[in-house]
Amino acid sequence: MTGPPPLDGIRVVDCTSYIAGSYAAMQLADMGADVVKVESLEGDSFRELPGFFGWNRGKRSLAVDLKTAEGRDIVERLVERADVFMENMRPGVADRLGVGYARLAALNPRLVYSSVTAFGSSGPGADRPGFDPLFQAMSGVMVLQGFGGPPQYLRIPVTDYYAAALATQAILAALLTRERTGCGQRVETSLLRAAFALQSGTVLQYPSKPSIIRDNPTYRLYQAGDAQWFFLAVGNQAFWVKLCSALDMEHLADDPRFASWLLRLENNQALLPLMEATFKSEPRSHWLEVLAANDIPAAPVQTVAEFMADPAARHHDMIRAYDHPDVGRLTMMGEPLVFSETPARDAGPPPALGQHTDAVLGELGYTDVGIAELKRCGVVKGSAT
Repeated sequence: MTGPPPLDGIRVVDCTSYIAGSYAAMQLADMGADVVKVESLEGDSFRELPGFFGWNRGKRSLAVDLKTAEGRDIVERLVERADVFMENMRPGVADRLGVGYARLAALNPRLVYSSVTAFGSSGPGADRPGFDPLFQAMSGVMVLQGFGGPPQYLRIPVTDYYAAALATQAILAALLTRERTGCGQRVETSLLRAAFALQSGTVLQYPSKPSIIRDNPTYRLYQAGDAQWFFLAVGNQAFWVKLCSALDMEHLADDPRFASWLLRLENNQALLPLMEATFKSEPRSHWLEVLAANDIPAAPVQTVAEFMADPAARHHDMIRAYDHPDVGRLTMMGEPLVFSETPARDAGPPPALGQHTDAVLGELGYTDVGIAELKRCGVVKGSAT
C-alpha cells in the first residue's frame, strides 16, 4: 500500500513568472503540493510562449491585481494558511507590492519564503534585468560550447532550469528545518549562482590545470555515411580499448599518443581523421548497432519530437497528454521523479488564466456575491471573464 505524494498537504503561493521561478513551483506541484499561481489580470509574462505549459502544469491560477488593497488582502489570506511563498521579482518590487519577506513573515512565521533573482538581492547588478543567455555569455558557457571557435548559444535555458532546481532544493531543506524548529525562513538563489553551480567541474583554477577546450575525437558528434549524426561518448580507457576493437583498430589501443583522455585531446589531429573516415564508411544504423553490441556509449541525434516518441520515454511514462481549454490536446513531459512508497500523482495540465479564481476565493471565505463584486471592480479575473 502506498501513501500520498511527498508534498501532499503543502500549500504554495506562487507569485513567479518567466522560467526559473515558475518551473521551481511546478516541481513542488509535481511532488503533490497545492500550488496557487498568482497572476496579474493580464497573466504571466510568458503565457504567449509554448514553454509556459512546460513550466506551470499542476497549478491553480488566481488572476488578481496586486496593486489594489483588495488584491493584496486576497494574497495575505492565502499566505496566512500557506507553507511556501515564491517570487522572482527584482529586488524591492515585492516590498513595494506588499508581499516582501518582512511583511509576510509577520503574518505567518512558519512561512518558507523563496526568492529567485538575476544577479542577487544585493551588490553589483542587483537592479539589472537578467535572462538566461546573459549568464551563458558571462559565465563561460558560450565559450565552452564553441570549442575554441565562435561562442555558441545553448537554446536550452540551462541557468534558468538549474536556478529552479536550486530553489526547489532550498525550499525542501527549509521545510525540513521548519519541522525541527517550527520556524520558517527566507531562501534565495539567482541565475548568477546557478551559472556557477552548474559548472562545478569547470569553475576551477590551479597552476597545472590543462586546457580541455579542444575537439576530443572520442567524445564528439560524428556524421555517418548516410549523413545522419550520432554522438560517441568514449570517456575512459576501458571504453577506448573496446572502441578500438569494435572498429578493427586494435593497434591504436596501445598507442602512447592516445593513452588517456588528455593525450587524445593533445593528439586529436592525428586521431580525428581516422575516426571520421571510419564512420563515413557505413550508415548510422550500422555504427549504432556495432557500438551497442560492444558496450560503447553512443546515441543518435534526434529531434525533440523523436525523443518524445523514444521507447524508453514511453516505458518510463515521461509523456503525458491533456485536454487544455486554451490549446486543445496538449502533450508534455511526465513526472521526472520516482518515489517507491509515496508516488507522485499526475499533477494535471497547466491552468488557463484565472481558471481557479472562484474556487480559490471560495476556499478563503469569499461569498459568491463578494467574488462577483471583486470581478466587477477589476480586482480579480475568472477564466470566463
